[in-house]
Amino acid sequence: MTIEPVAGNDNLSKEIIQWSCNTLSSQGYTLKSNHPENVQNTPWSYVVRFATSDGYIYLKHTPKLLGLEASIIQILHDQFHVSVPEVIAHNAALNCFLMKDAGRPLREILKKQFDATLLGRAIDQFTSMQLVVADHVNIFLDMGVPDWRLDKLPDLYMQLLSQKEILIEDGLSENEISELEKIHPKVSRLCQKLSDYAIKSSIVQPDLNDNNTLISDISRDITIIDLGEIAISHPFFSLINCLYVVKKHHSLEDDTHLQLMDACLNHYMIFESKSRLLDAFAIAKILWFVYEALANDRLMKACGKEKLMPFQPRKLCRLLKELMTACIAIDN
Repeated sequence: MTIEPVAGNDNLSKEIIQWSCNTLSSQGYTLKSNHPENVQNTPWSYVVRFATSDGYIYLKHTPKLLGLEASIIQILHDQFHVSVPEVIAHNAALNCFLMKDAGRPLREILKKQFDATLLGRAIDQFTSMQLVVADHVNIFLDMGVPDWRLDKLPDLYMQLLSQKEILIEDGLSENEISELEKIHPKVSRLCQKLSDYAIKSSIVQPDLNDNNTLISDISRDITIIDLGEIAISHPFFSLINCLYVVKKHHSLEDDTHLQLMDACLNHYMIFESKSRLLDAFAIAKILWFVYEALANDRLMKACGKEKLMPFQPRKLCRLLKELMTACIAIDN
């Protein structure tokens, strides 16, 4: 079995795999093989799994700037008792950690037979986690999770646009950057308008979807994974991404989409009426482009643009162009 090097670094691959083998052995696991199976190798995530006497154990390595994942997971697990992976060891120096198997991706099941109720359960579970965390976001801010709350977004947006060299390299023209700067007041007004609703900031996962949601074949428990890129921002941004990705991968009928929308909004109906929540969701769908652009920029800084751009060509450019189109449409 061939083990791919971590982002082209064979020495690092050997070091973290050796650490994993030693750690598992010290914790009483018996390895069925010293050569783990490749699961994912991208600029932002290197994952392999070990077959052991007690089932699969996963090793995940991330770039240093995304190295908070294990700590985030442990806080969510220990303090908030939510269903996230169980971390059994963490090596901060190597930016990697080991976690127990939690099942298979929900997408595998939904591709065979789409089940809106099952996906609704996953959305409901993630939303519940956001609400539990909403009154304690300082725990995450204090550990270095980015603060992208609505009052910060307009300034962060302008900081992003100031990186003209990167934006031009990704496909934007100087004229388009200038036009994006002109809609800054509109972004500010939308942020203020959205903040008027009784919806608290919480953890936002930029890539919440059915592939980052696991389900156990035995217990049927659902586990949310891939939490290293969370920020503190408006909770609807995660839900918007989830609906976007699900629509992309599964052909959804209108009634199914409405059912999933209800799952997204259900917990918030104690704070606002459904009609106001739908209005808030519509505003958030525009500001989501700002959030996603910031998330992509963060990923680029963590991985290096020379590594990320080939994986996600012109993504930053596309998001900002769609933001501009959405803002222009408001006036029409």
